[in-house]
Amino acid sequence: MGFRVSTGHFSIKLFAFCVILVIFLIAYLTNWDDYTRIKPTVRGFAYPTPGGNSTRDTLLNKYFVHTSKCMIPYIDPFTDGAMKIYSPRKFIPCSNDSALVSALYDGNLKRYVLHINEPVAHKLLNSTDKQFNCFYREILHGQEADTYDTLGPSKYFSQYYVVPLHVEGMLLDCETAEEPPVKIQKDAYMFIQYQEKPHAANPRKGSTPPPRKPSVIMYGIDTLSRINLRRTMPVVYEFLKRPGWYEMQGYNKVGDNSFPNIFAIVSGYSPEKAKEHVCDTDKSGCLDEMPMIWKYFKNAGYLTAYAEDESSSNTFNYLKPGFTKKPTDYYFRPFLRALENKMDNYNCPDCRMTYCYGRRLANSYIYDYCRQFMQRYVEDRPIFGMFWSNHFSHDDYFMPSAMQHKVLGDLLDYERDGSLEHTIMIFFADHGARFGSLLNLPEGFLDERLPMMFIYLPPWFRKEYPELTAALELNQHRLSSNFDLHNTLKHIIELGGTPDGPTLPKSFDCPTCQSLFHPIAENRTCPEAGIADHWCTCEPYKTIGSLEWSDRIAPRVIEKMNEYFVLKNLSHLCSNLSLNYIHNTEIKTGLEISWDGELPQLETAVYRTKFKVQQNSADFQATVVFNNITEAVEVNVESISRTNSYAEDSTCINDKIAKLYCICFSDLKP
Repeated sequence: MGFRVSTGHFSIKLFAFCVILVIFLIAYLTNWDDYTRIKPTVRGFAYPTPGGNSTRDTLLNKYFVHTSKCMIPYIDPFTDGAMKIYSPRKFIPCSNDSALVSALYDGNLKRYVLHINEPVAHKLLNSTDKQFNCFYREILHGQEADTYDTLGPSKYFSQYYVVPLHVEGMLLDCETAEEPPVKIQKDAYMFIQYQEKPHAANPRKGSTPPPRKPSVIMYGIDTLSRINLRRTMPVVYEFLKRPGWYEMQGYNKVGDNSFPNIFAIVSGYSPEKAKEHVCDTDKSGCLDEMPMIWKYFKNAGYLTAYAEDESSSNTFNYLKPGFTKKPTDYYFRPFLRALENKMDNYNCPDCRMTYCYGRRLANSYIYDYCRQFMQRYVEDRPIFGMFWSNHFSHDDYFMPSAMQHKVLGDLLDYERDGSLEHTIMIFFADHGARFGSLLNLPEGFLDERLPMMFIYLPPWFRKEYPELTAALELNQHRLSSNFDLHNTLKHIIELGGTPDGPTLPKSFDCPTCQSLFHPIAENRTCPEAGIADHWCTCEPYKTIGSLEWSDRIAPRVIEKMNEYFVLKNLSHLCSNLSLNYIHNTEIKTGLEISWDGELPQLETAVYRTKFKVQQNSADFQATVVFNNITEAVEVNVESISRTNSYAEDSTCINDKIAKLYCICFSDLKP
């Protein structure tokens, strides 16, 4: 009897064990698919294989924005059409050699110290006995704001050399001690030299301490839509989904290229309204006169910085006069000009812009400058800085895939430094792809108009300002624009107080725009966000072909373009355009019309037409108001998009806008 009882207990235990084992195996196999989608970690950060979450994201988010007046559909970055043309790029290092000289910051001295790495020297010399010497030349600037003046005399330095405070940039040379000397390595360093904090007046007894001022850092990448970010930089996108980051999924650009979109953020103006009410941005001195956002930050006690790579394409210098006065406390462009002129520079394959300045990536100088700026000051006083890279993304829309680990490394460095604990970071772009194969996809219209926009709020800010945080969270899925971001920056200044007044002037171009820290109305429209109809992504268009007048729109648009050349006095330089063929014509349906429903019969409607002209096979896309009875067409020629490259078509003129449409007689192809 006792044996039978024992056997019963054993059977129960065995059965329980089997049940647990089955449950474990089911759970393990259920999660195996997720496990196989995880790749090795990058600096401890795991990321999914591209496409791993796309189906899940699509099901959860069919729209970036879905309101009563605006519906922006979610676009799967990994559609069959996109993946047929997507070709991930391979990262190409500028040099495989380690740095012979490193610039280290001594926190006690508050000075930079040059460290010579002897083992690297031995490796480069292939000897432990050979002697070598190192020299630097200071990059001198000051006579002109946008370039350097000259290089200082060559100065010898030895191990642990303390860099003088007045030196903000240097070019380094190390060479053998023999005659004639042989170059071992060239390098360059730029320094954010520490400035002592101005003495603050002692607060009165019993007075309320001033509110904490958050630092603001804008980290920008040219030509990167939120769709292409997900496709080409999945590791960065996963990082940006962490707590504290907010994606503005309804962020819609307001202009064609970089200048009008960035100008709207930093000034609150469009170039056209600035010309009417302040000054002409094509004239020297105007950009100094404009009420740029860094001036407001400076007046509020912030230190300011601004840096870009690729000087020929800098936002305020490409077919623009640039600055005649140093715009910010730390301004990188003079050092950039020295790098371009004095270092050995290289382009990546199929790139027009410089990829390497000497042994370093072009963007590494920019984002290292940003890191130094935060390291020196962010715990000490509030700072504002904008750091922008053109060189790897402007000409090749898939090149960000080669840079994703570099960009992730930057963000992780800022996080590990503790800088993000003090900083509102804006990770953004100006626009998406403006020409090329991506625009030929069905979602190309959206890709061009929806740049990425992420905003990070540090924990203390979220705790101190819960209502502002809640508004930003709500606004992630509301329509927003560059002018809203301008107002948001001014809102941040107001929170900390400024001698410019309790309320700063808001965006001039868009009186109905607002700070993203206030809830955006559910029924907001593109005009209320300062977004012209040609750039608006809120309302759907439907392709038409059966309507008899659909082929009559593009020729009327071309007539307007030819009239534009006459009005601009360019007809002696620019060829008249003539139609080759029409790619497609679409009609705006409105949100109340279902995709499968019949189109309303309207005498006048808004159309979008994409066409190719005979001259150099140039492609254009225009949004027009067309009357199918009178054939009257309303179109702003300067809002028409050029959808293929125009770099070799308009070399005879320098007008930044007209270059989009002009096919020079001198550039005509047979």
